[in-house]
Amino acid sequence: MINPSDYGLNQQELQHIIKGLQREPNHVELGIFSALWSEHCSYKHTRALLKQLPTEADWVLQGPGENAGVVALDEDWAVVFKIESHNHPSFIAPFDGAATGVGGLVRDVMAMGARPVGVKALLRAGTLDDPKTRAMIAEIQRGADEYTRTCGLQSLGVELMTHPSYASNPLVNVIVVGLVPRSRLMKSSAGAVGNLLLYYGIPTGASGVDGAAFASKGMDEDTVAHPPSGDAAVGKDLMMATLELIEHNAIVGLQDMGAAGLTSSAFEMVHRAGHGLWLDLDAVPKTSPQLSAYELMLSETQERMLAAVEPGQLDAARKILAQYPSLQVQVIGKVVEGSSAVIQHHQQTAASLPLPLVVDGFPRLTLAGQVPAAPAAAEPLTKVEAANFAVSAAYDRPLARQLTLQAAGTVAGACAEIRLPQIGKTVLLRTLANGTDILQDPYQAVYSAVARACQDLKDSGAVPLALSDGLNFGNPEDPFVAWQITEGMRGLADACRDHHVPVIGGNVSLYNETRGEPILGQLFIGVIGVKSEA
Repeated sequence: MINPSDYGLNQQELQHIIKGLQREPNHVELGIFSALWSEHCSYKHTRALLKQLPTEADWVLQGPGENAGVVALDEDWAVVFKIESHNHPSFIAPFDGAATGVGGLVRDVMAMGARPVGVKALLRAGTLDDPKTRAMIAEIQRGADEYTRTCGLQSLGVELMTHPSYASNPLVNVIVVGLVPRSRLMKSSAGAVGNLLLYYGIPTGASGVDGAAFASKGMDEDTVAHPPSGDAAVGKDLMMATLELIEHNAIVGLQDMGAAGLTSSAFEMVHRAGHGLWLDLDAVPKTSPQLSAYELMLSETQERMLAAVEPGQLDAARKILAQYPSLQVQVIGKVVEGSSAVIQHHQQTAASLPLPLVVDGFPRLTLAGQVPAAPAAAEPLTKVEAANFAVSAAYDRPLARQLTLQAAGTVAGACAEIRLPQIGKTVLLRTLANGTDILQDPYQAVYSAVARACQDLKDSGAVPLALSDGLNFGNPEDPFVAWQITEGMRGLADACRDHHVPVIGGNVSLYNETRGEPILGQLFIGVIGVKSEA
């Protein structure tokens, strides 16, 4: 008998799966559902709330639903940015958790065709009088910094605040900003029937299996997990190879193998195209021939991309990738007629699933918030570090791969800067989050943060363009937490409408709690603005 909790599912979800399949799923199929129906991938608790956010404007080239959001800077260039969290992995393995958090977001930005330029880290931790906390934060910062530097990116700054609620559940959010010629924008759809799915990057291992499910539940002293490690040098090769593929029109669709690994990338790319998927796991580059179909589908091995390639462009794509010996390259599947996904392993069918059910068929959940009987009190956040940096970006030719980045010093104001002298513009980034006021009035706490960020951009001479949000909260089934989320999201939606700042993407991280004690909820925002230089 299937125990749904073994797969991070509840009984209702299992019955929904059985009804949709008209049979019981096998082990591999349950793993696929577990990953794509996890909170981390599906946003099943917040999907309805996200729909209230304004997402469109004349300058928005890509809103929510892709790897990252895109806004126009002028007729030729656009800025790509997104905020992401890597909270649970960074507590279990601080260096690798932070490094892979940066790496995954770098790949999301470059999957849009952009050259990632800068990274800003937004950190929350327990009080620094604890030596273990100090050591953990030092490793988190070292991991994020090393991946950023080795990949050839610049730091846009760091913010560190402490609070007792983060002692055993730190928050590690990063925002990555990139630049892209508008003619080179990339999407994630796999395109037409007959297109090939091209794997390139590091061989798949067993690291990070079930990572999406792990990130969708709380932690305690018995929590055991093995987050994957990253290789920033290969990450840089992957970035430059990807940009070259895009600049030569060698691929038609692209996605990082991030949370849920090959499952999320292959299923989502083909589902967006409205077709079916055929996948051959025997062709997947792997660290061991003994890896199971379950491991191959759900591994979160880092530095891997999946591209959709027209058959006539395969040789051109292979020729480009051959310049990067650190990357293994293999066709592992194709886009087929219909709407089913068929996964083969050892020449047998390991899984056969309807794509619409897996990708978008999960039951939507409703948050049942409850206003507290009395205002909650909390120790205030303590600001330990806050720095913003400037970066100068120039190019020899209008290609993302040709951007030259140079640190341009510390910025005295509240915004990080990316200076673009060749087009006479500067991109400004203002990051902010709520304080303990979210415990008394979450609507106003978030509304005020957006208003302040927009005003700070205006005070710096910039026009606010768009926002990326990062929700970091505890268990959404807790009525008090649910109230903070629902009211905070209402405040975000109203503030963005009132200040004409669309939300073009973001991240939701729930179940940030240890032994049932939730963190102080943080709704991070990153607002991009632009100003013209005289």
